[in-house]
Amino acid sequence: MPPFHVIEPARLLVELIYTLIVVFLCFGIFYKTKEIYDLTKYEGVKYFRIAFLFFGLAFLFRFLSIFVMLMGITFDLDISMYLFRVFPLAFNGYFSTMAILLLTYSMVWKELSIKNILIVSNAIAIIISGIMFFLRSPTIMMGAQAILLVFAIIIAIYIYSRSKKISRIFVLYVLFILFWIVNLLTLGPKRFVPIEIQTIFHIISISVIGIIYLKVSKWTK
Repeated sequence: MPPFHVIEPARLLVELIYTLIVVFLCFGIFYKTKEIYDLTKYEGVKYFRIAFLFFGLAFLFRFLSIFVMLMGITFDLDISMYLFRVFPLAFNGYFSTMAILLLTYSMVWKELSIKNILIVSNAIAIIISGIMFFLRSPTIMMGAQAILLVFAIIIAIYIYSRSKKISRIFVLYVLFILFWIVNLLTLGPKRFVPIEIQTIFHIISISVIGIIYLKVSKWTK
């Protein structure tokens, strides 16, 4: 009979609270920018707000994947490579990749007009999540998104070098990039990362996304 371990309630509680806060803030940003887009029809705002909608959905599937992993630890089942965990990871990879692509495009849509950007972004996100699904390796997703993140940083630097002025929306992009860097750090092998370190990463992430939410709330008053 395989050994039985008690599920890690502290870690599960931390992940649940973290997920609820981030999802609430992401959906809040999506909702609060609706009026701005309805009034201006500004393309940058359109893709900015959709990016946070996808990011909120990504975190829901992220938590589901972690929950399945913790259940596997509890019952000593090697389910990390089975479909029950791979499916949530695939959806997490799809939604989070869409978020990065759309946020990046919201920065460059004036300089780089791409027809059917949603179709193009969907194709890229499906390819990345599909490869991760069949190879069953979150490292694939982390590597691909790290490349996209570097591209986003280059774009942000390029825009700043041209304008020589830090705009309010540019600040939000930088904060989001910082948020994603911290998020990628938390996607490593959870069994080897102490819960204290994970909690610190979560606090940093919540602080950054909270600042974005407060700035959006202030600008939409």
